This record gives sequence, structure tokens and C-alpha cells, in this order.
Amino acid sequence: MLQATRGLVFHVSRYSDSSGIVRIFTEQTGLQSFIVRSLFSRNARIKPALFGHLTLLDLVVDNKPGRSLQYIREASLNRPFHEITDDMVRSSILLFINEVLYKSVREEEANQSLFDFIENSLQYLNDPVIPVNSFHLLFLVRLSEHLGFGTTHSLAGEGDHFDLLAGLPDVNDPGHSYVIMGESLKLLKEISLMDYPALVSLSAPRIVRLELLNSLLDFFRIHLPEMAELKSVKVLHEIMS
Repeated sequence: MLQATRGLVFHVSRYSDSSGIVRIFTEQTGLQSFIVRSLFSRNARIKPALFGHLTLLDLVVDNKPGRSLQYIREASLNRPFHEITDDMVRSSILLFINEVLYKSVREEEANQSLFDFIENSLQYLNDPVIPVNSFHLLFLVRLSEHLGFGTTHSLAGEGDHFDLLAGLPDVNDPGHSYVIMGESLKLLKEISLMDYPALVSLSAPRIVRLELLNSLLDFFRIHLPEMAELKSVKVLHEIMS
């Protein structure tokens, strides 16, 4: 059945010398794998440049339930994000966001709220007015909510500690190392109550931002064990230093 949908590119890999498999989070049917024949050939009908990190596409797909690999019949760029691609810091954040999504999103069904969140995040990342020093932190906080293990109420709750294992604030030290406290907790509470435009008023030392990033990644790994280590974190650290 032919179906028109928008999709966000998560990952591309080779299937053969010329064909590729593309993982795309679609608006209509969630995360799907598509085989694109002759993708890497000189005369490719659908060009590989379309499948960049988190590219937003308009697609016509041949979608058959129960088939592990679907087919893309038509693909075109929905909109470009020039500010991201032309800025080293923003493009590094994009790579980080892409890797987080690729390793954490597994929904093979429509999730309009999650799709809209990712699209809106890209629009804000593409906005030169929005500062990016803490953009990735806010993205992780909001994504944890969409994935079901974080809430604004709990992240910004009362207490001198945030227990990453329980996913809850605590007045007392929980007695293990998976905890956020001090300046990192203060920053987490601030960010939890923000949306992207409010980042213009946020100021935090680099060391605090790095500590909170590491803690949030621990939070994801605890609740999503398959996420493992992220290759993009090292690059992000270097770029943000």
C-alpha cells in the first residue's frame, strides 16, 4: 500500500555494494527500516544526500504490514536547516541528538507527540537567536518525558538530591553514586521548567553543564540499557569547551 508521510532520518547503512538500508522515524507509522536500491550507485534515482542526520523528508512509501524492510518510492526534502549545517557547534549538537534518538527510540507505531517534539527541537536548533550551550541538556530532559521515565514534576521536584535509579527527588542522600545534587541539581531544576526560547536567560558554568550532561546520560542508560555509550559525546565535549 502506497502511503505519503513525513520522516526523520535516524541512520543509514550499506545493504550491498550499491543498496542501502535507512532507518526513518515516520509520522504515520513510527520507526521503520527501508531498503533503497542503487542508493550508492552513480545513477541513483534517490540521492544519498537526502539521508543526512535527522533530515526531514516528504516520502511516498510502499508499506506492507509484517515486512521487515519497506520500500521508498519517492523522497524529497521537506525543509532545509541551513543554520545547523553551517555552524560547527549546532551541527555537533545535531549529531549528538541523532545518536541519542537512534539508540533510544524503538516505537514501530505512530507517535505524533514525539515526532512533533523532534521537529520543533530541530527548528529551534536552526534558530540563530537560540543559544546552544545548554540546548542538548533541555533536549534530554524533554526526551526523557516523551520516552516515559522522566517528568517535569519529578525532575524539578523538592529535595537536595535527585535519585537517578528511582527517577525521583529525595531530601536524603540515596546512598549510591547515581545521584544529582549541588549546582548540577540546581541547573536541572531550572532547565526542567524551561522551553527552548527561555535558554537566552540561562547561564551556567561549563563544568556544571558537563556534570549534568553525564548524569542525564546515566539516567538514560539506567532506564534504557540498550543505549550504551555514545560516540558523539567526546566530540560534543570538545566543541563545547
